[in-house]
Amino acid sequence: MKGVTGVKGIARARRLATDIPDAATHWAGARWTWPVVLVVAVLGLSAGVITRFPDWWQTTIYTSAGLISVVMLFRLQHTTNRANHAVLIKLDELVRATRGAREDFLDLEDRQVHEQEELHDRLISTARDAAADDTR
Repeated sequence: MKGVTGVKGIARARRLATDIPDAATHWAGARWTWPVVLVVAVLGLSAGVITRFPDWWQTTIYTSAGLISVVMLFRLQHTTNRANHAVLIKLDELVRATRGAREDFLDLEDRQVHEQEELHDRLISTARDAAADDTR
């Protein structure tokens, strides 16, 4: 029974690791986010003006900006990776479903750069040869 709980716990942790960034992405991309951020920025600036920009205010602003930037960086990376992964899966399905498509191009993103360049060069060469044959 202990192993089942462990597996369920891992599955739940994975789901949370995806759900939390997805919720943050949804929140950050909402149309009401910009006015909220603008109000917070104006309030922060007003607090600085009223208190004549003391050291604690500057420390708070710089620390907050740095932390928010790091969190947003990871959020953007998560969203980009997820979208890219979905596109690659769709493209792989299209390649598999297309008659005459080369399976050399499946999972191309997992190959070394020089292998990708070799396949690209072969594809360009084949396209040039086909264009030359059409003109004859």
